[in-house]
Amino acid sequence: MKEVLKVSNITKTYQAKNGEIEALGGISFTANEGEFISIIGPSRLW
Repeated sequence: MKEVLKVSNITKTYQAKNGEIEALGGISFTANEGEFISIIGPSRLW
């Protein structure tokens, strides 16, 4: 299969009332042609 997307070491941090929340930490993946990728989790971490 043909690789169409490559994600390396992605992080996402949100500012909350009681400090920072790391929503994503060190996420890496590849998506090949015809694949469907999703990242799911709680919508509220605090």
